[in-house]
Amino acid sequence: MPKLKLVLLIISFLTLIVLSGCIPSKGNIWTQKMSHLFGDDYRITLYSGGNAVREWQLKSGIINYEKNDDGWFFACKKHIVIIRGKEIVIEPLTYSQQQVENPIICN
Repeated sequence: MPKLKLVLLIISFLTLIVLSGCIPSKGNIWTQKMSHLFGDDYRITLYSGGNAVREWQLKSGIINYEKNDDGWFFACKKHIVIIRGKEIVIEPLTYSQQQVENPIICN
């Protein structure tokens, strides 16, 4: 009986991980980890005053990014994108509600 409880607990935990990874949200670590694993494209949106100002589409699923005092740095295979702004949202295009219109593409 204890083995059955352990199996059910593991199945419940995995279901929770999958469901939380399918919901696009700001800073959703599971979504980002799954996207890195499967090589999804990313959409990055810069906001100012609550309005989307500019969007980028990163065509490489395996990207490196970091934030420091100068802004956000995204390193794709051939390019580096630097975004100076505090209000940005990073989300995989797979889980995005809409596609990027006139994106700046980094591949």
